[in-house]
Formats: sequence, C-alpha cells, structure tokens
Amino acid sequence: MNYFSIVVLLSALIVSPLPAAAGEKLTPRPLDPIAADAFDRAVARSARVRSLVATLEASNVIVHIESTRLMPAGISGTTRFVISRGGYRYVRISIDAELPRGTRAAILGHELQHACEVAESGADNSDEIRRLFEREGERSGLFYETRAALDTEKHVRMELFSRRALETGPVVKFDH
Repeated sequence: MNYFSIVVLLSALIVSPLPAAAGEKLTPRPLDPIAADAFDRAVARSARVRSLVATLEASNVIVHIESTRLMPAGISGTTRFVISRGGYRYVRISIDAELPRGTRAAILGHELQHACEVAESGADNSDEIRRLFEREGERSGLFYETRAALDTEKHVRMELFSRRALETGPVVKFDH
C-alpha cells in the first residue's frame, strides 16, 4: 500500500504544472507532451492561435491544456471552467490524443477560442459560464458550441494546410 501511494504521489508531481517563474507567462500551459506538441505546432503555424494566446496572456484566465484518450464519443476537444480563485479564472482544455497531429492543433485553436470567450466575458463561476454559452452558442446534448469557435477551427485548419503545402512543395510532378 505504501508503494502505491508513492507512485501516485510521484505521478501527480510529474503531470502537475510547475509554478510560473518570475516574468513567465501564466497561460496557456500544456500539461503533457502531446498537448505541448499541439500547442507548439498551433502557435508556430497559426497567426490566429498566436492572437488567441495574446488575448489569454492579457487576461486573468489561466488555461491548462491536456491530452486524453477518454473523450466522449464524437467529441475532439472540450473546454471546462474549473474554478475562480485569487483573482484568476482557471479553464482546462482537453484534446483527443488519438487525433492526427495537425488535427489536434486545429482543435486546440477551436478550444482556445472558447477560453477567450470566457476571458472576454468576465464570467467567474459555473452558472455564469453556462449562461454565457447559452447566450453565445447552441446546445448539443451536454455541450455548447459557438460560431466563433467553429470559424476559428476552420481558419486554423486553413493556416496549417497552407503552411504544409508550402513546406512540402508541389503535389504533382511532371516529367518532360
């Protein structure tokens, strides 16, 4: 039993975010290697994602990003309000780890848009967040969706695709 407790404690230390160093940005913060890869790819290749990150960095919303293999059926990503404490609002983005790398980056853009919607709203508890998304979005089962997030995902996909097309060169070769 003691051994199990130690393993759980060590694994919690490994996946817990480290406190920000002086001057380091507080948000967004990937919590695992797959989330870090999606974040790095999205920031490197998408001006829209860089703009969303700048909005979040200027807000009091702290965003933690995780990858998971336990997403609800048909859902590629979620954004959940966690808590409001000490003048900060905490949001957790979960992305399906089974998605292809480029798709994870596009879905992350979509979810970062939701985090920005929270940041721009001032909502700081679960009821206010629910009312925000009832007002701004459409409900589908247990989830809400906004036009802005769908548009962001589409835009980020185009940025990723056009960048990939530039990096890989022409699709068709002609023999002369």
